[in-house]
Amino acid sequence: MTVTSPAPVKPGRPRDTGADDRILRAVVDELSEHGVAGFRINNVAARAKVAKRTLYSRWAERDDLILAGLNTLALDLVPPRTGGFVGDLEALYDEIADALDSPRWLIAARCSFELPDYPDLYAKFQRDCIDKPLAVVEDVLRDAQLRGELRAGIDRSVAAETFTGSIAGFSSHIARLRGVSAYGVRAQFLDMFLHGLRADDARD
Repeated sequence: MTVTSPAPVKPGRPRDTGADDRILRAVVDELSEHGVAGFRINNVAARAKVAKRTLYSRWAERDDLILAGLNTLALDLVPPRTGGFVGDLEALYDEIADALDSPRWLIAARCSFELPDYPDLYAKFQRDCIDKPLAVVEDVLRDAQLRGELRAGIDRSVAAETFTGSIAGFSSHIARLRGVSAYGVRAQFLDMFLHGLRADDARD
């Protein structure tokens, strides 16, 4: 019988496997209280109970650390692939509405107002937290076009922006104050998005 020798143990302290999660939670807490402008590496290290060198060994730049925290708040969408446009759209609607109903999303929304003052960080935020979810919605629209469920000439980019932007609007603090919610308008919105506003006899 062949006996396999154990792998040699590397010198030094073992890597703290829970540090990443603690750090990212600390980043979100720091952004929640101080936003992007007031974000401090020292505060994150203290919240996460790690040394600053631990932060820099994982995220070399301040912007990278902020973006990593914001990514934990982003919509992590995947195409539902239910086999039909209505089923896909309903699944996406519910997933987006659930995410936007979370208090954590308000942190990302707050930071999004500051990010234009930080162009490099904003470009990365848009790529990871805005463009990627929109691309999933566009994929669903493209699949529907290929199945013949959607007219060929529709602008998928505009449709995706309209879909996600409307749900975000119904999920905003102002909407809640007015007694409006994404859950409350679900059926009406999906009907309107699927069938449009024009009367049947007015369609081309």
